[in-house]
Amino acid sequence: MARSITIQAWFLAAIFVMFPCKAQLRLKDNPVRADFQVNSGLVLVPVAVVDGRGANIGGLSKENFTVLDDHRPQPITAFYSVDAPCSIGLVVDVSGSVEDRLDWEKDTADAFLELATPEDDFFLTTVSSAPAVLTRLSADVPAIGDMVRSVKPGGWTALFDAIHVAADQLSASRHTCRALVVVSDGQDNHSRWTRRELMQFLVESDIQVYTIAIQGTRAVRTMVERATVQKGLIVLNDLAERTGGLSVAVNDTQNPADALHRISAALRNRYVIGYRVPEGDTSDRWHTILIKVDRSKANVYARSGYRAK
Repeated sequence: MARSITIQAWFLAAIFVMFPCKAQLRLKDNPVRADFQVNSGLVLVPVAVVDGRGANIGGLSKENFTVLDDHRPQPITAFYSVDAPCSIGLVVDVSGSVEDRLDWEKDTADAFLELATPEDDFFLTTVSSAPAVLTRLSADVPAIGDMVRSVKPGGWTALFDAIHVAADQLSASRHTCRALVVVSDGQDNHSRWTRRELMQFLVESDIQVYTIAIQGTRAVRTMVERATVQKGLIVLNDLAERTGGLSVAVNDTQNPADALHRISAALRNRYVIGYRVPEGDTSDRWHTILIKVDRSKANVYARSGYRAK
């Protein structure tokens, strides 16, 4: 059912949400911040475009993109690029299954914090038998880093519950760029939330998930162990892909700097593409989105769909 609501948002600096709603845009003299009315159908999709080395591709225009909604091409009615501060929830796995890699996880999370901009804010959630939100949203990056280094390992792995709790925390964020950065092996053996339920919640919450998949260096000897590792990687990749984030996999002998720079750049530097909901479609159903770019060997990261209202 169609709705009319009024919201405050950053139109040219920080709309990192994608939602099916109806909008009439009213730009002010200041091109960075604007107010607008939502009263005619518009979908806004944040998009990152990277090359084969993982570097962001800038300088593109709307003519470089094609948007398919349920496989049907749609004209682009809004287009801009953003470089915005973010509210970021760090989700770090400290369960017993990663005890031998926890120091590396801490170093990775700490290195990511060093890439923060002065306007970013963060909070820390840990994964164990039960989720623990250890800090509130704060721009005090050194304090968050101290908390990361102080966590102790142990317990079962309630990864899905921890991600859900962290996503809920982002509802209080001051930035419209809201994301989770998850450092884990993707295993879960203790959550009340299922993978499917979590995915639906994340997509409807317009929260992007970026994942750093940790891979141990010990030889995997059995087919069951190999399958378990692969399943975890698939889970993390799916979380990122469905929410428009980016997933990278590194092992604990690698320097994660390159992967972290890729995530940081993709998170903050984006295009936002807008198009109208197909005319006459007011049903409460899922629409698939596919965004293409006319650049060879380029990868596009964007949400996989939305629910029409």
